[in-house]
Amino acid sequence: MHETILKERELNTCTNPITLQDIRTLKELYQLKAETRELREPVVKNIIKQRTVGQSVIESLKNALYSLETIYIDDDTGHRLLRLDGKKQIEVDLTYEIRELQKDIYYLEYGEDKFIDYLAKFIPDFRVYVNQGFRLLRGKQFNAFITDRDGTTNNYCGRYRSSVQPIYNSVFLTRFAKNCCRSPIIITSAPLKDFGILNVSINPSNTFVYAGSKGREFIDLDGEFNSFPIDENKQKLIRLLNSRMLVLLQDPNFEKFNFIGSALQIKFGQTTVARQDISRSIKDEESRAFLEKVKSIVREIDPSGRNFRIEDTGLDIEIILTIDMKSGESVIKDFDKGDGLSFICSKLDLDSHPGPCLVCGDTPSDIPMLKKAMEMFDDVWTIFVTRDEKLKKQVQDICPNSYTVPYPDILLTILGLLSL
Repeated sequence: MHETILKERELNTCTNPITLQDIRTLKELYQLKAETRELREPVVKNIIKQRTVGQSVIESLKNALYSLETIYIDDDTGHRLLRLDGKKQIEVDLTYEIRELQKDIYYLEYGEDKFIDYLAKFIPDFRVYVNQGFRLLRGKQFNAFITDRDGTTNNYCGRYRSSVQPIYNSVFLTRFAKNCCRSPIIITSAPLKDFGILNVSINPSNTFVYAGSKGREFIDLDGEFNSFPIDENKQKLIRLLNSRMLVLLQDPNFEKFNFIGSALQIKFGQTTVARQDISRSIKDEESRAFLEKVKSIVREIDPSGRNFRIEDTGLDIEIILTIDMKSGESVIKDFDKGDGLSFICSKLDLDSHPGPCLVCGDTPSDIPMLKKAMEMFDDVWTIFVTRDEKLKKQVQDICPNSYTVPYPDILLTILGLLSL
């Protein structure tokens, strides 16, 4: 099997070395995470080009890991604490940040074969799932690979701004994109940038079509930006909504929601704000109160309910501009990933090319994307990352060629092995 740490040419210098740091504030945490992105991005390019990674890169990653592991832990709660400013503190769960650095270090030190063995030690039935998925898709060349990011090809993180893509993740995905499919597309609910998927991804340029805001905006493989047209009146309404949300999050009673999970994400045609994170760091009553406050603002701006739809995931409040189903009719709906996929395909002419299509997701919000693919393509295959039996059945009912796995690293390993 392919080894990641390859042969003769070693890059002995680290372009963006990371030093040991005393992390005490959320701002310093995000700065360190940005440094890991700057370090990781060129490493992936070198691995894809079969260059050996220098020891200085590994030492920098170890410095970043140690800097996270030594963040102050409160003796009473057992949680790590960081300051928001001079006085206020917030509890932070750094499971994602620490584990993904540990994985990258192991991957670079021991190579891909041993890294896969390493994953198998921690993930129940890892090899059973990987072998079945590999056999299911072996030998296929896909016209399109259409996938969600968080929870599907990337493990969940407590804060989107911290969810920098790991090296091993990018190598597996990049290899699959280059070797096994014609049009690889990532469709996410997050914005494209500032702060969005482009700020946390390290895949080499011109490898993936990145689609943000459920596909309302995307950048194609040539770097061209495309956006779904929005009615002028709706644009005014969402600008008003965004200004109201910014004011709300300056309120001392609600400002903590700036620093958990997705935080506030101003997208193209959609606004998302977190009311909880995967660590459940917000008390339930506070989270529900914030949800009701956001709903009341939306009702004030859109009393008829014709322009916005609210989708509450339990973690995020997604406020989505509606779209007209047909010109001249009064039927409206919220924009979903199926609409996004249809828009992307129309721009890139994807449905005119023969060959199978692979769709990957992990939540009910990815179901419209799968349904649309079933409408548009003759040969659809799907892998969903879920332990939800109801969602599993829904996926199977929609797509006969379906498979489900419980963890993103299983899907990544399947894709990585298919591309060898």
